[in-house]
Amino acid sequence: MISKGQRIARAANISSEVDITSCFGYNGNKKGEFCFRVKEKIIDASIESLRQEGLRFSVDVLANRLRISKKTIYRIFPNKEALAFALYEKYYADAVMKAGSIISSGLPSVRESLLRLYFDSKMMTRRDIFNKYKLNELLSAYASEQSDSLWKIVYSAFHCEANVRHEAATRTIVDGAFEKLCNDGASPDYVIERLAAIL
Repeated sequence: MISKGQRIARAANISSEVDITSCFGYNGNKKGEFCFRVKEKIIDASIESLRQEGLRFSVDVLANRLRISKKTIYRIFPNKEALAFALYEKYYADAVMKAGSIISSGLPSVRESLLRLYFDSKMMTRRDIFNKYKLNELLSAYASEQSDSLWKIVYSAFHCEANVRHEAATRTIVDGAFEKLCNDGASPDYVIERLAAIL
C-alpha cells in the first residue's frame, strides 16, 4: 500500500528516484559513484538552503555554493520539484533513523533529544517555507505526513500505552510551543528542557 505522500508525488510526477549512474552517461563505475556523491551533496546543501530561505531558494545560489554548474544539478534532478521532493525524502529518512538511535541509546536525555529532533522537523514544515504554488501544496502534504510519522515515534518513546486523547493533547501542546518558537525565531533550548520535564 502506498502512502498519501507517495500518491501525491506520483500525481505530480515528482520522484527522487533519479538514474544517477547515467546522469552523465556513465554505467555504474567509479564515475557513477561520483555522480551519487554529487547527488547527496546537492540534497544536503538543499536542506540547508531550505532551512534558511524556504522553497524560494535559488538553484543558481545552490550551484555556486557547491561550486558546480546549474546544468549539473539539472542532469541529476530534472526540475526543482524533483530536488525538493528528494530533499524531504532524505531529511525524513535520516530523522527516523536518528530517532531510532536516540531511543536505543538509553541515555537520560532521550526525551530532550527527541524533542529537539521533532522541533527541527517542525522548522522544516513551518508555514513560511511553503507558498501558493501547487508544488508547495504537494510538498507540504508530503512533509506533513512524514512529520506525523516522526511524531508517532517521538510520542511512543514518551508513553508506553496508546491513548488517542492523551496523544492529541500532548501534540497540541508541543506543536503550539514549537510553532510559537518557529514564528518568533527564539532559541528552543529552555522550552525543550521544560517540555521534556513536564511530559
